[in-house]
Parts: sequence; C-alpha cells; structure tokens
Amino acid sequence: MKSFKFYSLLSPQNRQILDKNSIFVKIKVGSELYRQGDECPKLMFLTKGRVRVVRTHESGQSILLYYFSQGEQCNVNFTSTLNSVPAIGTAIAETDLEGYIIPTKIIAKMFVDDGAFQRYVFDQYAKRMEHLAALIEDIRFLGLDTRLLHYLQSQKSRIINLSHEELANIIGTSREVINRILKSFENNGIVKLSRKKIELM
Repeated sequence: MKSFKFYSLLSPQNRQILDKNSIFVKIKVGSELYRQGDECPKLMFLTKGRVRVVRTHESGQSILLYYFSQGEQCNVNFTSTLNSVPAIGTAIAETDLEGYIIPTKIIAKMFVDDGAFQRYVFDQYAKRMEHLAALIEDIRFLGLDTRLLHYLQSQKSRIINLSHEELANIIGTSREVINRILKSFENNGIVKLSRKKIELM
C-alpha cells in the first residue's frame, strides 16, 4: 500500500489499520475482477498491472469506459462496493495483476475520517470524469476509423496483441466493422496484420 500517494498522508492510526487489514493478491491476465450488474464484494487497490473496464449493451456490443493501473482506484469498484449497488461495467485484467484487497468497512471508515484519503478518492473521480468527457466527445465528433487509429497509437507498444473482437468491444462496434477498417489501414501501409496481432508501421 505504500506505493499509493495517499498512504504517507494518512494518520498513523489509519496507516496501521490499513497495514493490518490489507490482503495481498495476484490475479492472472484475462481474469474478471467483477461483472456488470453484480455488486462488487470487495475493494482492490492495484500495485502492478493494468485493467480495462467495459460496458456491454443488451445487444452484446461493448465499449471501453476506462483503464486503471497501479496507484489508481477503480471508480466503478469503489461506488458499487461502498453503496451496495450493481457495477455499471465489467473489469478485465489486461496483464497479470498484483494488489491489495481491503475490507469495505475499513475503507468506508477511512473515507469519513481521513481527509487525505477523501482527497485521493475525489481526485480519482475528477480524472475519470475528464476521461469520460473526452470519450463522449470522440464518439460524437470522430469517425470510427479515427477513433480506432487514436486507440492503437495510444498504446505503449507498436505491437498490439488484441483480437478484432476485443478491439470491437473496446471501440464499441462490431467485429466486421473493425475488420474492414483494419484492412483499409493495412492497404494504406498504416498497420501490418496477423493473428491476434496488429503492428503499427
């Protein structure tokens, strides 16, 4: 927990409570941390890895809401757990994960008692709102081809190991549309395609 910015700002008593009640966990890539529609039973604070949170429509199509990684808190997880309401999305481990599970009652008490933790939570919500505003703007004003290219270029590696189905879920469209756009990109020398792999040229 010491890697989280708020940790050093907590009161000595709350640091001690957190250390005593934190359970270290490892989670394999591809695992679901929670599913849309379910109440999250616990809170996870990520110290290693990256998670994507997607929302799925009744039609079966999905769209990426956001990512979170080490040092960040998942807003959907936090809201669902503390308010006992269904999660509005599904969280999927994009990499192997490490982190700490903390009992809800401990976090609820810290949120009420400790200003440093409150500021951390509100800062996380503000960052997420910024991201969602940008997402809405992209959906409203950018074409699918531009959104897909922006997504590919935003990745840390030139080689993206995702299937066309996974990309469709992230962008919020069908696999057939992604196939067509990627083929167009390949024909124009923007990407090179192979099975479950896209290389930016």
